[in-house]
Amino acid sequence: MTSWTNSELRELISVRNHKVSPDIAGEFRWYHKLNGKWEIHSIQVFEDENKPLSWMYHWIAKWGEELEQREVKANRSIQRKLRAIRKSVRKTNKVKALEIRTLMTNYTVQEIANELSVSLSTAKRYLK
Repeated sequence: MTSWTNSELRELISVRNHKVSPDIAGEFRWYHKLNGKWEIHSIQVFEDENKPLSWMYHWIAKWGEELEQREVKANRSIQRKLRAIRKSVRKTNKVKALEIRTLMTNYTVQEIANELSVSLSTAKRYLK
């Protein structure tokens, strides 16, 4: 697990945010671009550009896998919370609807109604 944030990983998995350039001595350096700023990625200096390019593609694949794992884990956590809200017997449907709206900000009223198995008009009334 790397220390990069999810947004940094999204930038790092794009080939456009990497480059291998020769320096003054004719040796090659690997650079990455995060938050709009180019920085040296590898401390090591390379004699030819093939090795840093192979490392770059290797790590782009690894970062992509890590980002996918993080997103799956986050999605599982959200789905677990959603299921707990839906199955709660102590809460009213109105409270459940409000909690689902807070948890799932991108859900439409119809999707909230479907989660609670209530009509669209009932869900609209809950969310006023």
